Amino acid sequence: MPAATRARDTIFEERIQHLQRSTPSERADVTYLGRGHIWVVGLYLVNEQRMHEVSLQEFHAGVLARRIDAAEANWEHNRWVFVSGYVRRFEHGHEQAEAFQRMAVSGLGERPDDFAKEGHKPEEMNWFELHNYVDRLRASGARVENYLVDLHLKLAFPLICIIVVMIGGALATRLRMQGAALGFGLSVAISFFYYGIMRAGQALGHNGALPPYVAAWSADVLFGTVALIMLADAQRR
Repeated sequence: MPAATRARDTIFEERIQHLQRSTPSERADVTYLGRGHIWVVGLYLVNEQRMHEVSLQEFHAGVLARRIDAAEANWEHNRWVFVSGYVRRFEHGHEQAEAFQRMAVSGLGERPDDFAKEGHKPEEMNWFELHNYVDRLRASGARVENYLVDLHLKLAFPLICIIVVMIGGALATRLRMQGAALGFGLSVAISFFYYGIMRAGQALGHNGALPPYVAAWSADVLFGTVALIMLADAQRR
C-alpha cells in the first residue's frame, strides 16, 4: 500500500495535473536519524554533496557518547570529512573537547543520497521500512512507543476485513428471514464501531496510556472473539 500510494501521487501530479517534479538542489534544516546517531544539518547542498553547520550526535546504549560540530562536512572517498569544528567525547560524566580543522569519520552508514530525499511518515512506510526506522530510533535512545503502535497496526489493521466478514456471515445466518436492509445496516454500524475502537486504541498508545501491542491489537481481539462466538452460535442453529 505505501508504495502504491506514492505511485498514485506521482501519477496524479505528473500525468493529471501536469506538474513537473524537480529534484531540489539544496535542503535546509535537515534532521536525519542514523543507526546509533543523529545528524542535524543547517543546509545540505545536494549536487555538491556538502553540508553546512552540521552536528553529529553519537549514542551508545541510549547515552550520548560523542558529538561533532563542524562548519562543513564533505563526502570524500566514500566517507564524510568534517571541516573546522569541535569533537566532544562524554565518558563517566566527564567531557573532553578538541578542536580540529579536518577530521574524516569512517564507519557511518549514511550516503549523500540519504540526505537528498525527503523522509516518509510512518503511514507512508511499509512494515519493513518502519521496523528498520524503529530500530534506528531505539539505538539512538529516542522514545519508540508511538512508532511501535503504528508498527503493530500495520499487521493488526488488515485483519479488520477478515473479522468483519466473519461477523457479517454470522449476522446473515441470524437475519436471513428479516431482510437484507437490516443486515446491511448492522454490518455498516459494526464496521464503523470497530474502526473507531481501533483508532481510539491508537491514540491511547501514542499518548502512552496503553502498551503498544495492547493499543494495536485490542480491537482485533475484542471483535475477533465476538466473531468466533457468533459463528459458533450460528453453526448450532
